[in-house]
Amino acid sequence: MAFLLYQTTPLADGSRRYRYVQNVVLAGNGLIYLACQKYLGTQDVGWTITSADMLVAGGHNPSEHELVIDIAPSRPTVSLYEIKAISGYSYDAWTPLMLSFESLFGDAEAPSGKDAMKREFTDVTCERLLVREFLYPTGGYAERSWNWGGNSRTTAALLFQDAWDYFERNMKPA
Repeated sequence: MAFLLYQTTPLADGSRRYRYVQNVVLAGNGLIYLACQKYLGTQDVGWTITSADMLVAGGHNPSEHELVIDIAPSRPTVSLYEIKAISGYSYDAWTPLMLSFESLFGDAEAPSGKDAMKREFTDVTCERLLVREFLYPTGGYAERSWNWGGNSRTTAALLFQDAWDYFERNMKPA
């Protein structure tokens, strides 16, 4: 996965133009930690931060920028998702995270080439489906390393809204 910063510009038709600015760091002492550290103390704690919180923590203007995840940068198709919020529950040495984002492109063919499409695009055709993903950094309120834990198909599953709704309805304690 790659985490990207885009500058956004509103267009006359209500859509937005996205222009790639740079890669950003979410883990380590990156944007997640910078934005959530005010919630961390000396005990287990839950917290939620928005994309705007992370942008401000990184010195970017939320009205002109967006954070985007490139889910599969090595694939020949384009899979970009705009981060909306991140919720976490910090223990002393690890923090499970739930990332909420909207799909911009999910395995989209890039007629002008994937690199060109990732550099600049408009969101006029984006479905913006709500998607969630669970990840974790190895670090918490006491251990502040916040580096990514294992990231694989079993620890980074994408949950689209229909799957989330099913789990929410049917996952009851036994």
